[in-house]
Amino acid sequence: MVNSPPNDSSMKQSGHEQLEQADYLSVDREQLYYVLHPTTLPLRGRVLLAGPFASERPHRYIPLVRWSRYLANQGFEVMRFDHRGVGESTGRFEDYGFQSWSDDIRHCANWLQSRSPAAPLILHGLGLGALLGDRLFEQGLADIFLAWLPPKSAREMLYEQLKLKMSNNYTLPSSERKTRDQYVADLERGEIVEVEGHNWTPRLWAEAAEYAFGENNPSDPSPGTSPRPRHTAELDALATHTFGGVGPNPLRVPGSGPAMRLVNPDLSQSFDTASAWLNEAVSKAGGNRNA
Repeated sequence: MVNSPPNDSSMKQSGHEQLEQADYLSVDREQLYYVLHPTTLPLRGRVLLAGPFASERPHRYIPLVRWSRYLANQGFEVMRFDHRGVGESTGRFEDYGFQSWSDDIRHCANWLQSRSPAAPLILHGLGLGALLGDRLFEQGLADIFLAWLPPKSAREMLYEQLKLKMSNNYTLPSSERKTRDQYVADLERGEIVEVEGHNWTPRLWAEAAEYAFGENNPSDPSPGTSPRPRHTAELDALATHTFGGVGPNPLRVPGSGPAMRLVNPDLSQSFDTASAWLNEAVSKAGGNRNA
C-alpha cells in the first residue's frame, strides 16, 4: 500500500528556493525514503529519479541532488528515493533484488502521477535505475524515459562491482584473495558474498540474468501518434566517475596526469544538454497526449 501524496498547496515556498520535502512511503510493510523537490515555476512535468546500485549510491548522491535542484529551477517537480534495503529506506538488502526494486520504481511512479495537476511523467534512471527503467518504460510506465550510464546488463553491473570487493580485500592483510570469477562461483553454489557492506545473495545473482538494457523493442505507438520519447544521454565520463575533490576536475586536459576523483564533479554541461532534450520531449509528449 502506498501513502496518499501531500497536497501541493501545503508546501511553503519562497521565491525560487524550493522546500525539499523528505518523507516515507509505506510499501509492503517497509518504509521507502524519498525527497520531493517542488518547483515555484509553472509545472512542466514530474520527474521520477531512479538512482544507481547500492554500492554506487554514496558516489552519485551529490550529483543527483544537484540535478534534482537544477530541474526544479526549470519547472519540473522531482522525486528521488532509496530502494528498499538501501540508504535511508528500511529493510535488509539481502531480502530484495531486481524485481523488488522495479516494484519500488512503480510504486513511486504511481504516487507521483497521482498528484495534481496532471503533468507528463518522466522516468529518469542512472545506472541500475536506467536498467530497471528501460523495462518498465517498455511496459507502459511514464510518458518519457531518460537514461544515464545504463549497464549493458545486470550481470555485467554486478561483475563490475566485484572490483570493489577485490580492492578492499587487498587493503587488509588478513582478507581472502579471490578473483571475481571465484566470487561468482560462490554465489552460484548458494553462498552469500559481502560487497561494500551489502550481502549479495544467490537470488540476486540469479535475478540479474533476466535484465539487459535495450533488450525490448520499443512499443508500437497508437495510430496517429509518435513513439514515446526516450533517450540515452551521455555524462562527462571523467567528471562522473571520479571523486575525491570538489568542483571542476582540473585534470581533464589530455596529458595532464592521472584523473582526480571528485565528490562534486562539474556536470553543468551534461545538465544543460539533458535539460534541452527533456524540454523537447515534454513538448512531444504533450502532443501525443492531445492526439
